[in-house]
Amino acid sequence: MRNIFAYILFLLISCSSPPTNQSEIYIDLRGKKLTAVPEKVLKNTNVTSLDLGSREITFYPPLSKVDHSKANSLTNLPERIGNLTKLKTLILNTNKLTTLPHSITKLSQLEVLDLSINPELDIISELDKIKALPNLKVLKIVDVKLSKADFEIVKKSLSPDIKIIVSTQEYFNSLN
Repeated sequence: MRNIFAYILFLLISCSSPPTNQSEIYIDLRGKKLTAVPEKVLKNTNVTSLDLGSREITFYPPLSKVDHSKANSLTNLPERIGNLTKLKTLILNTNKLTTLPHSITKLSQLEVLDLSINPELDIISELDKIKALPNLKVLKIVDVKLSKADFEIVKKSLSPDIKIIVSTQEYFNSLN
């Protein structure tokens, strides 16, 4: 039964639907084992959705034991990510990020930011940058450096209109 549940979760994560609007540009670089954001991506300022996460995520508690062998391995994002000003969705799950560039604050159209499964990313240190995103609607922060007290700080600091996804159950519900 547990294996069936894990398989269903795997299928849910693996299925991703790109934006339906023809004018939106969706770039899917999931599971490419990237260590840096490709230059071509940074030059395309019309990108509205960028997925630099993992193609396959299977959660087995504790989350820190997730298999990263097929994941990207970004340790940082270039400052030029801030040039993608039309970006509405930025998925950075299952990487090795420790910080976010200051230029992320230029992503004024960003609605969804997925930072999940970046266990060395200290959300409290990045909170000012996240707060500077005026259109943010969803923040996914499953398995990042975040204590219960820190989570309370995050909740109080961000607009109550922002959906903060911090548990695996909420994460999977958000995929539907």
